[in-house]
Amino acid sequence: MPNRIIKESTFTSDKISLLSDFEFRLWVGLITQADDAGRGDARPAIIKGRVFPLRERVTIKDIDSALHALAAGGCITLYTVGGKSYYQFPSWAAHQRVRDAKPKYPAPEDGEVLPFCGESRRVAASCGETRPKSNPIQSESESNNKGAERADRSPLETALDDFAKARKAMRKPLTDKARELTIRELEKLAPGNEAMQVAIVNQSIQRGWQGVFPLKNEAGNAPDYESMEELPC
Repeated sequence: MPNRIIKESTFTSDKISLLSDFEFRLWVGLITQADDAGRGDARPAIIKGRVFPLRERVTIKDIDSALHALAAGGCITLYTVGGKSYYQFPSWAAHQRVRDAKPKYPAPEDGEVLPFCGESRRVAASCGETRPKSNPIQSESESNNKGAERADRSPLETALDDFAKARKAMRKPLTDKARELTIRELEKLAPGNEAMQVAIVNQSIQRGWQGVFPLKNEAGNAPDYESMEELPC
């Protein structure tokens, strides 16, 4: 593989700052292993041998979990082609020198993009990859009803609903009492600031946390996703 570029703006990115230290190291490692189209082998065992060959404490489970955290944060796309798992950096060409070479790995459009489940890919089917066929008229009606229900809910309530789904995927259901305590904690972390509370909840979803914690940025404000510079993730 040719040398890859890590831009200086990486270290001041709100998006990248949400990654854990291990997730960041994995993200950088995947950049070094990607082909000229920004794609690579996403099998955890292969990644361990290529990115963490001398780190005995790093497990296949650690890598698998971190891969899904990167996918949940939009840093990579996970997909399968012919039963094999691959990753791709969404905006690779904008940040790397791309040679006129044939990609080593297949493209996402050649296979199926994996839904983010919060768990290992081996249970991805339960998260929508192999959903049973349904009546299209009934599905459309149900979709409209659900859309109307979500429109009536505040951004924070919607974020908490998504947090509950993430907790369920981790097999750590968010009980009514736990939800109430979470709301109280959010008010302590960001009194009267619903936008920041939503950002805090989304941070926990992206990082696979079971609780809510202060935003991991120096300013202490919600990340400005509208104005942040796009990176190769």
